Amino acid sequence: MELQRGVGFAFGPDIAEAFLERNNLSLLVRSHEVKEEGYLVEHGGKTITVFSAPNYCDTMGNKGAFIHFDSSLEPKFTKFECVPHPPVRPMAYAAGLGGLA
Repeated sequence: MELQRGVGFAFGPDIAEAFLERNNLSLLVRSHEVKEEGYLVEHGGKTITVFSAPNYCDTMGNKGAFIHFDSSLEPKFTKFECVPHPPVRPMAYAAGLGGLA
């Protein structure tokens, strides 16, 4: 595994498979990693990354997505684009009170 940005780990299909076997699982679903189309299926279909923030930080241009599992347990994805940004500078809301403080 490779440490990236000091906050997470990048891993390949071998690590994913070992994790799934050790925990008696068949699928790993993770989040909070920007994906251009809102989600990405990797590692032979055994790892899914889903990201629900379209145009992350007002700069990435990515789509958002969410995942739903019906009774068949097959993942169903819904992708969506961002809505127009309110009239405040990008990330101003991070300062508190919607950037108005």
